[in-house]
Amino acid sequence: MKKIFAICGSTKASSTNLLYIIAISQLLGSGYEVTSLTSIADIPHFNPDLDTEYPAEQVEQLRKKISEADGILISTPEYAMGLPGSLKNILDWTVSSSSFSKKQVLAIVASSQGEKAYQSLIDILTVIEAEVHALLIPYAKTKINGEGNITHAETLSALQAILDQFVAGISNG
Repeated sequence: MKKIFAICGSTKASSTNLLYIIAISQLLGSGYEVTSLTSIADIPHFNPDLDTEYPAEQVEQLRKKISEADGILISTPEYAMGLPGSLKNILDWTVSSSSFSKKQVLAIVASSQGEKAYQSLIDILTVIEAEVHALLIPYAKTKINGEGNITHAETLSALQAILDQFVAGISNG
């Protein structure tokens, strides 16, 4: 069984991005175990002075879960024309550990627009040496229902195509 570690870029309890994580988990099927970061808000603010051999326990656990996973799923909204600060914070904590290096990452930006966050996420993941498979889903709320079923045929098709690339990357890695 392949392990996927999912990170939702939103702190909102009823996030559309959580629904996309559910949808992707269902599309992956039984050969994959998807576990999610409990709360993105629980990770302390990044501080280079605290990024030592012994960082905070939450940071150590985050890095461990990323390192142990076969692939990473990130689904995030765009806030104020960029990535949510909490998600950027998590990514900053992984730079010195190389947790994402050569890791297969499915990066989804599911938002109203999302172009700026999409490009920013790809840029950051590329700098930290992730193998990036990315999809922008504009007007995301209108394309999924409350049970995590994608209701828009073109979005489902695009998601399945990028998911196939992600899965192939994991299988070949």
